[in-house]
Amino acid sequence: MSSASASRNPALSGLTIAVVGAGRVGSEVIRNLSLMGVGRIDVFECDHRAAEPLRNRYHVYEGDFWDTLTLARLQDYDFAVCTIDARAARNRMNGKCLLANVNFVQVGTENTLAQVSAYPFGARHDSACAECGTSPTSAIPMPIAALRLSVADAPRDSASAAATSVATASVAGGIAAALIARIAAGSHGAVARSAALDAALGQGTSVELQPDANCPRCSNLQRPVPIVHTRNRWNVSEAIAQGCPEALDQQLRLSDEIEGLSTESSCLRELSARFDGRPIPAKFALTDVGGRTICLAFEDTDHETARAATRAAAGRHTPN
Repeated sequence: MSSASASRNPALSGLTIAVVGAGRVGSEVIRNLSLMGVGRIDVFECDHRAAEPLRNRYHVYEGDFWDTLTLARLQDYDFAVCTIDARAARNRMNGKCLLANVNFVQVGTENTLAQVSAYPFGARHDSACAECGTSPTSAIPMPIAALRLSVADAPRDSASAAATSVATASVAGGIAAALIARIAAGSHGAVARSAALDAALGQGTSVELQPDANCPRCSNLQRPVPIVHTRNRWNVSEAIAQGCPEALDQQLRLSDEIEGLSTESSCLRELSARFDGRPIPAKFALTDVGGRTICLAFEDTDHETARAATRAAAGRHTPN
């Protein structure tokens, strides 16, 4: 697609996309999105050497995305693309996008296999998420297991392996951009989809994913999940303690592990006693109110704005 034709496509030129990770795969994703004429691409990268070359063309946020890509900031994007290999990081991105109601795409490679999964959370509130353990409902032209077996015969010497890695990253970037374009155009069918292509053999699959009724991440959520932004300060006034003592037993599911506290079930009484007005080291928490789960976002927006302004003044990047 030429840049001229892409620039005339409002479905693409109006998109805002966050790309997490700017390594070999992330760079290919960014390049393909730029060629398609995507309106705004922001990059979140913890490695200074990978982030620095991108600063002249994109907004770059340097540091751990768990800190820099807050829920409030994430809600400004149409898509978030994760190119980080670590499963824990991908699950965290999946959870954040699920809560923020933002379309989520994860991209990776394994030898010659390019793998891309897209989850249209913004388009469909009952979409499967990246942690759903479902079986595919359709796949062409061959099962993913066969693709994985074909990788074993790929050349293993260093020169050919490097060339294969570059080619596979390029294929992954192209597939990711294509799936994003389809979702943006409304032609994706508003379903979660996993696509894979063997860059050496030219064989691949396209798989539709259904939500898992037993998924620990999304099965009990009524989407979209309301997000309440609140200050991260934990104390209970005497009036509340006396007039509404049951509020102290309100259960919270924390986003981060805190030594001595359960992430699955901590109550206001515990947090107030332990932190006594101080912030807790967590980004957000889920709690049930009136039979529905809501998200309490603890990220200090004033502090985040101040940090972004400091970075901009230092010439590191321009904040949103």
